[in-house]
Order: sequence, then C-alpha cells, then structure tokens
Amino acid sequence: MFLQGHEGFLGVLLQMISAADLPLGTKQAASIYFKNRVRRSWLSSQRALEQHPPISENDRTATKENILAAIYASSQAIKLQLTECLGIILKHDFPEKWPQFTVHLKELLHAQDAQRVYTGLLALLELIKRYRYSATNRDVLNEIAKELFPQVQKIAEQAIASDDELAMRMAWLSFKSYYNTIQSGLPVSLQEPANLVAWGTSFIKMIEKPVAFDKDTIDEDSAKEPVWKAKKWAVRSVNRLYSRYGNPALLPSSNAKKHGAFAKLFTANFMPQIMRVYLQQIEGYTAGQVWMSLRIRGLVAQFLSDCIKEKSAWKLLKPHTEAIVAHFVFPQLCFTKADQELWEDNPVEYVQKRIDPLDDFGSATVAASNLLIDLAFDRKSATLNTILGFVNNVLTTYLQSTEETRDPRAKDGALNMMSALCGALISRKSPIASTLPEFLLTHVVPEFKSQYGFLRARALDTYCRYSSVEFPDKQISRSVFESVFNLLHDPELPVRVHAALALQPMIENDENRDALAIHLPQVMQVFLNLTNEIDSDTITHVIEEFVEVFADRMAPFAVELAQQLRDTFMRVMGDVVSNQPELNSSNIEDISDKTMAAMGVLKTMGTLVLNLENSPEVVYRLEEVVFPIARFVLDQRVVDLYDEVFEILDCCLFAVKAVSPNAWNLFGAIYACFKNDGVDFIEEMLPLLDNYVTYGMDTVATNSDLQERLFDMIESVMKSDRVGENECICACKLAETIMLHGRGKVDGMIPGFISLAAAYLLVGDAIKTTPFLVHALEIVLNALHYNPVITLNVLEQYQWTEGIFTRLVQSTSKFSRVHDKKLLIFGLTAVLNIPAAQLPPSLQNGLPQLFEAVLHVFQSLGKAIEARDALERMYEGDDDDEAFDNEFEWDGAEDELDGGEDFEDVDDADEMQSAFLKELAGQAAKALGSDEDEADLNSDDDDDDDFGSPLDEEYTLESPLDEIDAYIHLQDKLAEMQHANAAVYDAIVQNLSQENTQFVQSLMEEANRQREALAAQQQQS
Repeated sequence: MFLQGHEGFLGVLLQMISAADLPLGTKQAASIYFKNRVRRSWLSSQRALEQHPPISENDRTATKENILAAIYASSQAIKLQLTECLGIILKHDFPEKWPQFTVHLKELLHAQDAQRVYTGLLALLELIKRYRYSATNRDVLNEIAKELFPQVQKIAEQAIASDDELAMRMAWLSFKSYYNTIQSGLPVSLQEPANLVAWGTSFIKMIEKPVAFDKDTIDEDSAKEPVWKAKKWAVRSVNRLYSRYGNPALLPSSNAKKHGAFAKLFTANFMPQIMRVYLQQIEGYTAGQVWMSLRIRGLVAQFLSDCIKEKSAWKLLKPHTEAIVAHFVFPQLCFTKADQELWEDNPVEYVQKRIDPLDDFGSATVAASNLLIDLAFDRKSATLNTILGFVNNVLTTYLQSTEETRDPRAKDGALNMMSALCGALISRKSPIASTLPEFLLTHVVPEFKSQYGFLRARALDTYCRYSSVEFPDKQISRSVFESVFNLLHDPELPVRVHAALALQPMIENDENRDALAIHLPQVMQVFLNLTNEIDSDTITHVIEEFVEVFADRMAPFAVELAQQLRDTFMRVMGDVVSNQPELNSSNIEDISDKTMAAMGVLKTMGTLVLNLENSPEVVYRLEEVVFPIARFVLDQRVVDLYDEVFEILDCCLFAVKAVSPNAWNLFGAIYACFKNDGVDFIEEMLPLLDNYVTYGMDTVATNSDLQERLFDMIESVMKSDRVGENECICACKLAETIMLHGRGKVDGMIPGFISLAAAYLLVGDAIKTTPFLVHALEIVLNALHYNPVITLNVLEQYQWTEGIFTRLVQSTSKFSRVHDKKLLIFGLTAVLNIPAAQLPPSLQNGLPQLFEAVLHVFQSLGKAIEARDALERMYEGDDDDEAFDNEFEWDGAEDELDGGEDFEDVDDADEMQSAFLKELAGQAAKALGSDEDEADLNSDDDDDDDFGSPLDEEYTLESPLDEIDAYIHLQDKLAEMQHANAAVYDAIVQNLSQENTQFVQSLMEEANRQREALAAQQQQS
C-alpha cells in the first residue's frame, strides 16, 4: 500500500516494463501491477479513494508521457496489458486533459518503423472505442476518419500484400478500427466515393487473400491467428457497412436522407463486387480450396440474409440460391464431427448449445438456419419448392438406402432444415399442410428407435416443433405418445432432454394427460433428475407447465416435489456462491447458467404454490420448504434472484390469504435486505409487502415495530437520491395499502405519510410525471378517506392546506383510472362531511369548488368503468381473433419484398405503416370506450402538458374501495350532510348551477338503480 501511494511509482513501473535487460517474468509482473493500479485509481471517485491511494498529478503526467513508448518497447502480451491501461486513461482524460494525444498518434501512424506504426494502430483503436457507441458525440470520430483514416487505409493496403505476422496484425487492427468507427454512425468522409473504393478494395483483397492450410490439422484454434482475424474483421466491416448504411431495404426512413445517397452508391458500385467475392469464397470452401472459420461462415450467411431483402442484391443472389442451400447451408445444419465429440465428451454442453438459443447465438449454424428461413419466408415463390425438393430428396435417399449405406448425418441435416421452416409449414394455409402427418410418420417417428442417439434427439426436436399436426387415427397418436414417453429413459442425456421437451406440448391432448397422470410422480422425478444433470432452466419450464396442467393432482406429492426442487436449488446456488469470489471470464458463463437454472427452480416452486391455492394446509407445509431458500438468498445477498424470491413469497401469502408466523419471522430478513439493497428493488418487493399488509393488518395494527419498519421503507424510497419516480410511486402504493386496510388502526402513521407527499407536492418542479403526481396526491386523499380530521389537523399545523388542495383541484383531470376517480370522490366527500365550524378557514370558502370537483369526476366515472370492463373482457376473452392472427401469409402471386423495394418507396411504406398504427389505435380506443376522435389520435399536441401520459387502467387492481359503490356513497353522504351538517350541505347545494343540479339528480337516480341491482343480487345469492 505504501509503494502504491508513493509518487513516481508508476513511472518506475513503466521503466521496468521498457527495460531491455530485465527478465520477461519481471516485466509481466510489473505490467499487471501497473494495470491494476491504473484501473483502480485513475478515476478519482470517492469510492476509489476510500479503497486505494490516489494517483498524483505528476504521476498522471509522467504516465501519459511514457505509456506509448512503453507499449512500443514491450512484448505482445505486455502490449495488450498496457493498451488496456491506455484505454482507461483516454476514457477519463481525453481530450480535456490530454489534447496532445492525437499529435502523438499521427506521428506513430506516419512512422517508418513498423513497430511504431503498430503501436499507433493499437492506440488508435483504444481512442475509437472511447466513442464507438455514441450516436451524438461523433465529432472526434468524424475528425479521426477525415484526418487519420487515409493513412490507416494505406497501412492496411501495404499489410495485405505481406504474409508477415506483424503485417497481418496491422491489417486486423486497421479493419477493426474501421468497424468500430462505423458502429453507431458513418462519418461523412467515409461516404465519399473515393474512400469507399479505397477501403472496399482493401476489404476485398483481404477476404480474397489466399492462405495455405492443412485440411487435416486446421481447426477453430487457427481462427485466432492474425491472418484469419484480419479476414474476419474485413468481413465484419463489409457486413456492417451494408446492413446499417448500404442496404436500402434495411435503412430506416429517419436515415434515408442522411445515408440514402451512400446506399445507392454502395448497391450500384460495390455490391456486385462483394457478392462475387462472397460467392467465390463459398465455392472455394465447398470445394475444400478455401478455409472459412465458423465465425466467418456465420458472417457470410448473415450478409446473404440481408441481401435477400434488397431487390438489386437479390437479383445477384437468386441464380445461386440452389447451390447455396445444398452446399453451404445444408452441411452446416448436419451433425458434424465436432458435434459428435461434444456429444461424447460433454453432453451437458451439447444440450445447452442445442436448446438454449442464447448459448449458440451468432454461431454459423444459427446464421445458416436464419438464412434458410429468410429464403423460404421472404422469397418463397422463388425458393421454397426448391428447398423442400432438396429436403425430400435427402429423406427419400435415406429411406431407400440400405442400413449400411445410409448417411444419418445427412438425415439429421434434412430434419434440421424442416425444423427451421416449421413456422411457415405448419400454418393452416400451408400448401403442404395435408402432407405433414405422412412426413412425420414416414421420416420422423421411425427415428425414435434409431441406433444413433443424435438422430433420436433430432427426431424428437422435429416432432416437438410440428406437435400441432394431428394424425387421422387416435391409435397412431397414442403410439407416438408412448414412444416419446419411453425415451424419457433413454441412455443418452440429450435424448432424454428432448423427450421431456417433446412431452410438453403433448399434454394439451386429453388422452395424453390421462395417460401421464398415472405416472406423474415418476415423470416429475425424471424432470428433476434432468434439471440436476444439466443445470439449465429449460427443463424447469417443462416442470412449471406440468404443475399448471396437473394442478389438481399435485397436492399428494407437492411437498416432496418442493423438497427436491429445494435440494436442486441449494446444490446449484452452493456452486454459485462458492465461486463468486473467483469470478472471472473462464467461469462467468457457467455461473450464469447455474443462476438461470436456480431462477427456473424458484419460478416452478412459485407456480406450484399458486396452483395449490385451494389447499391452504399444503401451502403452509410448502412454506417450511420455501422460506429457508428465501432466507438463504436474502442473507447471501444474491441480488440476481431477488425478483424470484419476492415473487414466490408473494405467491405463498396470496395462496393462503394470510400471514403465518413463519412468514412474519421472515419479515426481518426482508427488511434487512431492503436496508442493504432494497431501495433499488422496491418495485419487485411491492407485491410481497402489499400482501403482508393486506393479509396481516391485524398484526401490523398491534405491532409498533412493524409499523416503524414499513414507514422506514416508504420514507427511505421517497427520500432516496438513487431512485426515480417509478420507485417513489411504489412507496406511495404501499402507503395507500396501509391506509386502506388499516382504517382506524394506524393513526400514528398518517402524519408521516402526509409529510412525505407534501415534500413533493409543495415544491413546484419536484414532480416530473403525471403518474407520480397522481400517486402523491392520492396519499393525501387516502389520508382524508382514512380520517379527515387527523389529516386536516396535520395540513393546518404545517400550513399546507391551501397549497395541497389547490393542486388537488387543479389536477382532477389527471385522475384517469376508476380507482383514482373513486378515491378522489371518497377523499373529498370525507372533507364535506366535517362540520363547517371544524373546517380550516381556507376550506370554508371553497366548499362549492370541492363539490364541483366531485361532480366533475362523476362526469367521467361512467365511461371509465365501461373502459375498464371492456379491458377486462378483452384480456379474459379468447384469443381467436382474426385481427391478431399470426398465420404465415401464403396468399399472393409474388413475394411481398418484390412489391416496393425501390429506395424511393421507403417513405411511402413508412407512411402506410404509420397510417395502419393510427387506425389500430383508433380501433383500440373505441374498444376501451374512449371518446377521443381521429383528430385527437393524429394530433402531435401533448394534452397532458409536461407531465406526459395519464395512468393506464389496471383492471387487475384490487382494493377495499372496490366494495364501495361511488353513486350510493355520494347519496349516503349527501343525506348525512343534509341531516347532520346542514351548513355545509346548504353551501354546496345553493351554489349549484341548474345544469349541475340536474346532474346531481341523475346521480341520485343512478344510485337508486345500483341499490336495486345490489338487492336483487343479494336475493339471488
């Protein structure tokens, strides 16, 4: 620690790193120490200063003066360490504290010494990384592209001509710098024809550059060599240039003016050449004359997918599609030698790469599959018959061959192609829909008994994707189900996993459900064993669905199932927690997979609890299993699982509609979690805390410690500078729950709640959005509804009455939900029921205005209720609506993409989409009972001033206010006022206009109708 803080120490480290006579091990140790010091302390944050001594200004200056020279003098491994440090320094010091850096950079790039040029390229890339994702702060990158890139392109051009390793590193860095520069924007200088030609020529030369290789020894490790990296970054640059700026079909209308000219230039002058090169590379690869790494194959497939969508590029590609499908796509979708090795050596990893798309995201296999889908979907009239013919030929050849001559890998590829195309082929309008049962029975189901494990797994995967296909004979369906069920006990892990996944959609069939129900405990045990074997959340999704479907049969062994899920969870999380201190790039993916598996287990347990809502005695036993898991997560502060833990605890309380002693014992851990991390997780905590209050109010009302903790949570959020208004709204909602469920029981909490709301309501710009304004005002309204006398006393004590009521009356139009309107009515009528002599002077003169505010709310209450009911019907109705039918579109003589692909049509297409969205919005508004007309929907005016949109209706929102009819409530309160508070009654009635008098009469008539309806319901019940 003393050496770290000693001035001049960083300079000494750089001297050691640059020294020619020191051992390499000593230099490496010095570079690691230097990197850690810079990484921890260059940013002078308060937290950094608390943990590490600061770096003096002299040391900072000396470091910036010498780091480029140190990079130049170092070995490759140390160069990378120091370059990372340079990036940190640039991030915090450039340009304000290091303006001369670009001067040094230019000198290095124009040097005659290759190592100095290489150092300049390393430094350039770090500078570009500083700005690569910025869409607004583009000045630095624009200047770099203009001033430095002409020289960088010359460096790349010279490097391509050489086979030297350093030259290939320089080419690789040049292309990587180009790619990062165009990541978020295309500098004007790079749009110029001369620059496109220069860089485009370099890209093509690098991609075409012949490289000798040994077919027997080359593998993916070779892709790490500089020459293959240079090729990869050349391809990535071309792909980025085309997909983001050069493809008219993919160019957003907002960028049409900005990049339209470049897109035309690219497609006209560069696309034919690059298409020629890509197709030649594919041809060379399929002939064994060119080696392409998996990453490059994936990038080429992605490029071709983009070409499909653009008219001129498609014309170039179309003649080659048959060959591309047969010789480029198909081989990548077949079971390979590498797949076989992974299957045998690490079946768990094999399963994870096959069933989790994120695990294999960006791979050549996924890119090839996407290319196939794009061809079949976007250019179906030109390609689909060809693709299906190819697949049929492979399958027929396999079927007609003898056992000895069959190629199971080819059949795997054909079935993989059919799996990729299932989205279109299983739709009701599919031209081959009627042949799918025969396809499954002839080519898929027989492979359930294949001698090849990978083919059994592939057949299960294909059947799973086509599981909606119905067989003409129930006996056939029963036989297929039994075959899949039996494969749950296959000796090969991937087969068992795919069998479990195939069973998931099959339980929609009544006969299958009945057959499974007999073996349910054993099946669930198999699923649990699979979860333990693969540590993935995939099987837990299957378990979760089985729990939902077989909820009525789960009770007898629910506790045992939960105990096994608990054991799985604790085993997985034990690995995660023990490895956390040693988290690094080598184990972070494994830890992430395990954490996802743990999340899946918790979700399954939550589903299990919710589906046992009608068996509270079982849920109480499940609490004994669930709560220790929750305590473990909270005590260990496993923040990745907070959401799932809060959700499962919420399920426990909701299922039994009570708070057990065990649940109250856990509340201390929840509160401790809140004090540590919970301010950031209040949104996830809210449903659980709401249930504690709703179902445990009797305990809360008699326990001052609980009241203090609940108030502390609300106050901590409302006063925190770490959260936004969404979190403050959560605090307001919790306060509301306490007041609504604790009426007459928590008087001591009311003044505090009012104070928290007033701190925002009485400061002009403290509230930024309508939702927070409404919820802050509703704290006051809830307090008035709870006890108007206590509330008004607090407001008067601090002289808040006039300010808050003024803001309340001015904001009534923002109360849009039924709940908001009812609360506004109940809160204001509570004030009107106080004897006039007891009202604050500031309110006595404003009683007519308060009553008019109540009437104003009633004017829109009816429509709000209708809209909420319509919303409820929409969400709870069936989904068989043609307007939302996602059927694949088979109609039309020609592909949709051929209709209007020309660049000039982009704006028109955008306008058509905009018109469609407005029409859809209009239909939705009518469905929800909105009185907005088309002009309102098309208007750009913001009717809600600077506060944004009003709150959306929540038809699932439940509260004690639901039991109170607003019309009957008003009628009762007016009757009470007329009898016991005549002065107030006279004050509000005598000042009514004739229109409002008639409106009040209509409200009384509605109240009478509601009473009659309630009476009729009571008689029926």
